[in-house]
Amino acid sequence: MFENKTILITGSNGTWSREFTKQILLQDPKEIRLFSRNESQQVLMKTDFNDSRLKFIIGDIRDPKAIKQACENVEIAIHTAALKHVTICENQPREAVATNIYGVQNVIDACIENEVGQCINVSTDKVCWPVCMYSKTKAVAEGLIIDANNQTEFTDFISIRSGNIFGSSGSVVPIWIRQIKEQNYISVTGDRMRRFFITVEDAVKSTFKAMELSDRGEVFVPKMDCFYISDLAKVLVEKYGNAKTEIKSIPPFPYERDKEWLVTPEESQRTIETDDFYIVYPLINIRTTDYPKIKKSHKLARGVTMDDAEVSDMDKLRELVRKAGY
Repeated sequence: MFENKTILITGSNGTWSREFTKQILLQDPKEIRLFSRNESQQVLMKTDFNDSRLKFIIGDIRDPKAIKQACENVEIAIHTAALKHVTICENQPREAVATNIYGVQNVIDACIENEVGQCINVSTDKVCWPVCMYSKTKAVAEGLIIDANNQTEFTDFISIRSGNIFGSSGSVVPIWIRQIKEQNYISVTGDRMRRFFITVEDAVKSTFKAMELSDRGEVFVPKMDCFYISDLAKVLVEKYGNAKTEIKSIPPFPYERDKEWLVTPEESQRTIETDDFYIVYPLINIRTTDYPKIKKSHKLARGVTMDDAEVSDMDKLRELVRKAGY
């Protein structure tokens, strides 16, 4: 898929982008352009990878000119850049809109102008019935990516809708490990809170599968395991704590909910199920109407909401923790 090609990755210092870089390098690309505004992280990443095929570009997706220049002669664009911390987006909504909405439109315009062959948008399960600024802006971004297919016949735009990336920067896992080591307790919001989890390695592999399957305009949702957050706390205490480590229950934040969805009931009417994915077809009209790569004979999706999802057991959670490198 990537052999001898030029690939652009936005938000290139994050958990997703590092894993994309790692896996794409194995497929002998011509060049990977890593576009972000974090100078110090770029320096660290350049040292960590030490590969001449990587080209680091300082820039901001809010700057249309910068992203258009970065997209010149690019064949595949992978968009991971976003403001993703819920509290920051809630406290500074204009910043969330500027990056997660206007920034996405800038990426779309740059891909169309430069006739990039394929653009992949990294989305989140929190777009289903959004309740906070982060999820609302990401939901709008999904809509913009779908509509982009109406603006060009050359570039194929798709989204990958992921659950929680286990252990990613800013996620609950490193925070809890630090709490255990420094204060010997974990603060948990809600005993029955459930989330879908996936390792970043599996998330990137799923993205590659989606890129191969896609015609254009679909939202690909990898099948993921569902766990109680309280069970995750217990597993981390087993690994990093001791007999005196406490699990303290605290009230959830106003924008937190007990469960997430992979696909809403409304979307499920236009969603098919494969062995690896739930695939949501666009509600709006796009140029591709027959979807030859994924036949309509596939069964309509079932079990896509948190209400239907079976909560995995502790052993499977321990396996996930090990697989994620903890």
